[in-house]
Amino acid sequence: EEEEEEEAATLAPEKDPVKVQSTFPYPVDSDDHCETPEIAYAHIAPYLRSLPTSTSTRIYDPYYCDGGVIFKLNALGFPNVSHAKEDCYSVWSAGLTPPHDAFLTNPPYSADHVERLMTHLCRPGNDKPWFLLMPQHYMKHPYYKRLVADRRVFYVIPKKRYVYLPPPGLRAKKASDTHKKSSPFVSMWFCWGGTAEANERLLRVRAGEGVEVARSRSAVRDLRRTGKKQK
Repeated sequence: EEEEEEEAATLAPEKDPVKVQSTFPYPVDSDDHCETPEIAYAHIAPYLRSLPTSTSTRIYDPYYCDGGVIFKLNALGFPNVSHAKEDCYSVWSAGLTPPHDAFLTNPPYSADHVERLMTHLCRPGNDKPWFLLMPQHYMKHPYYKRLVADRRVFYVIPKKRYVYLPPPGLRAKKASDTHKKSSPFVSMWFCWGGTAEANERLLRVRAGEGVEVARSRSAVRDLRRTGKKQK
């Protein structure tokens, strides 16, 4: 089974879900409000730094939680981050997507957000690289396999499970949150270089410590089996 999970702080203080909803100008599910840990961004940073840009890499994260991604990426040397509290689907349909060199996000998992996201990223003509932090099980979804069928998506997998915590006051506390140790799912980075050539360049990047790289869905399964045998 999975590695031993680290202790983490009790999650959010009790908060009225209606008030949580009122802080966003579009419908949200409060269960989606969890910030990505700093270590996850550190793990993907080598790939962001390798992107061929004339200035510092412009990163776009369309799904807003509490704005923490801006400060965490800034601390890693990425000062140009577009991340606004707005309905990204309206922005995309209006053709107002901010200029960017890389699309990076930990999307909401409720409703059909991931399918809408993948449909947007895999649209014809899109050559921007993307890095998506999602539970491993999304690679099994039929729509995912269909949309990435002509892309050699690779996966950056942490050796230790990431811990996600909601910002204070953004989610109603649940009994199960007390003494919560980690996320209930195994997550990893789903990565695509934008074009086949750019993707091959990314695959040659030396991954940092604390992660393993799988070049296919079957390689993810192989790593999982190997990890279980070693325990």
